[in-house]
Amino acid sequence: MTVKKYIRAAFSAALSLTAFSTLAANNSAMLTISQADGTVWQENMSGLLVVDAQNNFSMVQGSTTTGLFQNGTFVSAINNAAHPDFWQWSVDAATSVGSWNWHSSQTVSGGSTSTSNPWMSALSLSNISGHGDPDLSYAFSAVNNNLTSQTYTFAVGEAILPTVGTANNVYADVAGGLTGKGGSTAAISPFGMNTAIQQFQLSADMGNSFVNAGVDVGPATSAVGTGTYGTFASNTIAGPTGQTWNYMQLTSKFTLSANSRASLVGFASVTPVPEPESYALFLAGLGLMGFMARRRKLAGDLHI
Repeated sequence: MTVKKYIRAAFSAALSLTAFSTLAANNSAMLTISQADGTVWQENMSGLLVVDAQNNFSMVQGSTTTGLFQNGTFVSAINNAAHPDFWQWSVDAATSVGSWNWHSSQTVSGGSTSTSNPWMSALSLSNISGHGDPDLSYAFSAVNNNLTSQTYTFAVGEAILPTVGTANNVYADVAGGLTGKGGSTAAISPFGMNTAIQQFQLSADMGNSFVNAGVDVGPATSAVGTGTYGTFASNTIAGPTGQTWNYMQLTSKFTLSANSRASLVGFASVTPVPEPESYALFLAGLGLMGFMARRRKLAGDLHI
């Protein structure tokens, strides 16, 4: 790559930053929970994400909002007729950690909730974040209070800016814990065609279609009472090429046994591998800087 081409590439990258607002709008977070009896809950949490000028995003803190999030927007009061499920911000008194908490509108036995009649399903969301590096991470705790298993699909996506169109490395890991109610056995497993709980995918059309990055992690396992899950990590491997990746998605898809809790923390990243020409220019730049520094020092010594 010549110096002229290098300058042109840098200028092009700078121009791409002006398209940030268009790309950032595609950051998303979605949740689907389903049961064998056909009950399905779907939640769009994209409105809980806040993005900065570097395309880094994080979960908005409830203290800066109304503390209530329903049907994709912040509200001052819950409208049960329009959408019975909602998210509410709370801070744990012991740890001072805040989270957005959701539960189904249905209880296990119907009627009002109580210790003996809890919500069918609940989820506590303590982190969704990503960086333009780019990488993605999440942390949540899912609770299945029902007498049958439930399946969960939790997906978080982010626009990649600048895009990745060259060789790249990908990596992913997942960890957490399992708890069975009353000391019972808690089990978690992939569902559908997946062989692992967590999948990392790349897209060249802003999330309309995806290519698996090849770093799926998270096997099926169980624990009696309480047990840890992982850490399960992939090797850092060469990622898929042949397209210009402009979007990525990290998905956790699993079946959770009855009367069980699963807490998961996931992470994934894609890192561009610099071309040899870029390394050469970088080293040449360092050499020039060193030469200039020595020259200034020599000039200073001559004037003593």
